[in-house]
Amino acid sequence: MRKKFLASVILLSLIGVQTTCIATESVKKLTRKQRKEISLLELAKTNFDAKQYDLAIEYYTKAIIINPENAETYSKRGTTEFLLGNYNNAINDYSKSIELDPNRENTYYNRGLAKVQLKEYKSVVDDYTKEIEINPLNTNAFLNRGTTHVLLKQYDEAIVDFTKAIELDGQNILGYYNRGIAYRNLGQYENAINDYTKVLELDPNNIETFNNRGVAKFYFKDYQGAIEDYTKVIEYDKDFNQAFFNRGIAYLGLKNYENAILDFTNEIEINPKNDSAYYQRAIAFAQLDKTNDALDDLTQAIKLNPNNAQYYAQRGALISKIEGDLEKAKEDLNKAIEIDANDPEKYLTRAIIFCKQKEYLIAIDDLNIILQIDPNNSQAQELRTYAIKSLDTPEKTSPQQ
Repeated sequence: MRKKFLASVILLSLIGVQTTCIATESVKKLTRKQRKEISLLELAKTNFDAKQYDLAIEYYTKAIIINPENAETYSKRGTTEFLLGNYNNAINDYSKSIELDPNRENTYYNRGLAKVQLKEYKSVVDDYTKEIEINPLNTNAFLNRGTTHVLLKQYDEAIVDFTKAIELDGQNILGYYNRGIAYRNLGQYENAINDYTKVLELDPNNIETFNNRGVAKFYFKDYQGAIEDYTKVIEYDKDFNQAFFNRGIAYLGLKNYENAILDFTNEIEINPKNDSAYYQRAIAFAQLDKTNDALDDLTQAIKLNPNNAQYYAQRGALISKIEGDLEKAKEDLNKAIEIDANDPEKYLTRAIIFCKQKEYLIAIDDLNIILQIDPNNSQAQELRTYAIKSLDTPEKTSPQQ
């Protein structure tokens, strides 16, 4: 099964804007310039709280003009720019804040969040690492650095970070969930299943986790377990993330073709443009010798996605198997090879068709290509031997697929 998995969650827990309270007697000792700065910061906070971010930025900017050495003001303006989607501006402000106060807590963290939006992942890791140096108890920094490692396909490093987040907070759902994703990407499906199970202990109605655990169980070849998880997903939301399609794939794993067909049919009703659902239903139909239904589905899959080599190859192979229109079968294999010229199976299927048409020399050419790609391909070796012998004895019966 080829499936797109849910991406890890990136936390957007920016540090909010706080205004420091100053006692009345202290205010009296402030200079006029300092009082003006405080007044502007209070106005900025008022507008920030009201989600009037443009106005908040104006007041932060005026405060910075009065006191360009206040690291906190740059950080607050950076957060406001972030919330407006002005990520470059946010990064610049966080960088200025860090320049003025290199040990300022949460500023590296927030800058990392802004850089994530620009997909500057390697630099993001550096920011979260610096944040962790300043505050080694920042669970979110470990979570986000782990997530960034996942985006960089650095799964081992991600697991270390998610494990640390779990150590800091044993009830951390995101830590278990994201670590499950990292384990799954490493092919450690049993570990992934265990982490998803822990998430469901903490949050029994987490539909995404049932879905992801179903995926992990499928790859672990626990097809029945995958079906149970996908069934749970469907009970919650039958439209969720191709749940019927995924369960249908699991039924194929159990060779339960009837139920697979029902699920692929349900998927097609929900998403009639899902070419993969037509293709997989065709596979199930073919296993039940419902050849015409299989061919119809393959044709529909090709209409929806005319650039998928496997669809043409499967239709050509099926036509050849039932001794149908071999020219049509050959056209399908020609198209499949045109799209994907590096798959030995497609050449093998076309070579079988050539042999059935007694075009042995052309078949040998295809078989030679296969043996260049895979010198140990026993099927190609045997069929090549047959084709060579058949050049002198053309009355031989053609090989079967």
